[in-house]
Amino acid sequence: MPFMKNRIASSVSVLVPIVAATIAAFPLNSSAGVEDTVWNAQRERAKELKKVNAKRLRDAGEKGDVAYFAVPAMSEVMRLDDTWPEDGELNGTVRCVLAKGEFESCSFQLFSFRDFDDVELKVDLPGLKNDIRVVKLWFQNGNGWVSYFDDTGLKLTPELLLHDENLIKVVKDKEPANYARVRKDGKDKYHWISAPKKADSYNSGFNQYDQGFYDADKLLPVSLEKDSFKQFFITVNADKNQKSGIYKGKVTVTRKGKTLATVPLSVRVLPFELPMPKGYLEPEKPYLHSCMGAMPNLGRLTAALGDAEKAKTYYLGRLKSLYEHSVFHAPYIYEGDFERQKWIVDSLRKIGFPLDVVICNPRVPWFALNFGGRMSWRNYYDSVVSARECREYYDKLLPGSTILCAHGDEQGTAFVTAHRELFREYEKQGIHMGCAGHDALLYKGGYAYSFMPLGTSPDAMISKTRPWREIGNTWLGFYAAQHTASENPQFVRRQHGLLGWLNGATMSYNYEFAIGSFNDRANVLYRPMVVSYADSKGLMETIQYAGFREACDDIRYATYLRQLADESIAKGDVDARLLAKKARMYLAMLNRDSVDLNLARLEMIEYILKMREALGK
Repeated sequence: MPFMKNRIASSVSVLVPIVAATIAAFPLNSSAGVEDTVWNAQRERAKELKKVNAKRLRDAGEKGDVAYFAVPAMSEVMRLDDTWPEDGELNGTVRCVLAKGEFESCSFQLFSFRDFDDVELKVDLPGLKNDIRVVKLWFQNGNGWVSYFDDTGLKLTPELLLHDENLIKVVKDKEPANYARVRKDGKDKYHWISAPKKADSYNSGFNQYDQGFYDADKLLPVSLEKDSFKQFFITVNADKNQKSGIYKGKVTVTRKGKTLATVPLSVRVLPFELPMPKGYLEPEKPYLHSCMGAMPNLGRLTAALGDAEKAKTYYLGRLKSLYEHSVFHAPYIYEGDFERQKWIVDSLRKIGFPLDVVICNPRVPWFALNFGGRMSWRNYYDSVVSARECREYYDKLLPGSTILCAHGDEQGTAFVTAHRELFREYEKQGIHMGCAGHDALLYKGGYAYSFMPLGTSPDAMISKTRPWREIGNTWLGFYAAQHTASENPQFVRRQHGLLGWLNGATMSYNYEFAIGSFNDRANVLYRPMVVSYADSKGLMETIQYAGFREACDDIRYATYLRQLADESIAKGDVDARLLAKKARMYLAMLNRDSVDLNLARLEMIEYILKMREALGK
């Protein structure tokens, strides 16, 4: 994609405070060659807190070998093995609420008073699809959880959601490091995947697409460490025809036939499906929820896997994963072999992706006018021809779809001025041009552009989008403040969800949906901006990937609330109209920067149920 290049952010948000202990100086780490200040502080803190946590639980009356807490799946809390769950409920019921067709996560933590291996967890939740995974703590660089900028040293960070916790080995003693397991012919080989960027000897040979690197299909037995917490995620899915109501279940924790704990589950399925997201200030406009680079590339996958049919299966699995995580506008259609593109479009339709608005390749010639100048007669002729051919191609491939095409990346005023005639030719063909960038795009071409991620933060969108909305023809999102990379699922949820939506955004299109790298210290200025990783079977689950799904689902709940309110005002009696205006008032008065998103979701559901009842639904 033209504007997929690393860029320096216009501003940086700090997600969570860094405790004073993490900035203390410690000796050099022999393997990294840098100060692992954060990890050393984490390690020293854990020595004290683990003992304190064990005593707190015994004082609370826990007499067994294992205790459990119900905790929010979406939380700002970075849950390490020594972090007391202040937001959790000891011996509480693990709960979640979801609409028909929705995927929703819930979570709990186990605390063990002894060292255990081969601990099995079995979910019994009749009537609902579910999947349980362990949250893997592993080393990221010193800015893990907090920022997308690189930092020295290592930091233990929760991120991966695994069925097999031993897929990644984490060494915490003299030479802290991550190792990836590759299994071939019944033998395991571990590859060092946390080498410092200047390690000349680093050549692990690790390839995430290697057929020996894969997660298990279901949760395997786990180990529990003495006086330590371990977190688990359960993702529940209700079919679109699921009967509404409350479903009860449990998670049984056993070792060698002995029950260590029984964790109760309660899931409520709501009596409605969620609509596709729409804008808040522009409620008739489809809200595009995606991320730059989310669409897989079939050609690259074929090269990586070395087999065309295997690549197609892998490709479809990635698309299905994106859809199930509400990355509904991931499709980016490339110009190229028509039959291959038709197979891709047919696959997207079959999975369920909305193709009413699609981002595509514009087939624009590059005129090398980055620093201004005038289009030559030949440039203009090429613009006319390419715009017409582009229209013909997409009429055949995507009839009836609104086509958005990107050209350039963070271009300045001279570039915009030089290309306005090109934009005119595409607009003449009903194809809408866009670009990621800053104010130069507005000042010199605001009338000619139709979509763009703005270089700003989502909380500033209300002022940034105002002139574009008044022009009246744009899809607008943000990027860079901040980029992806934070593992904090609740921050990812807020940033890509209600925060921008309530402030006038009509798209989520941040930079970027990165697959890998497994080495968080591989870059120089930025951390790898990872939303998900890949193994030889497909996309892997992470807590931030779950957060990205929650972001879109928040918008979908808010969209449905807004739609019901509009219907109530148009058709309802006086009580229904007043209830609808009260629901609108709720959205209008939300503290967008700091509202408890878990509570906001439940309050939106309450309004939705009341309005449905008032409308006789």
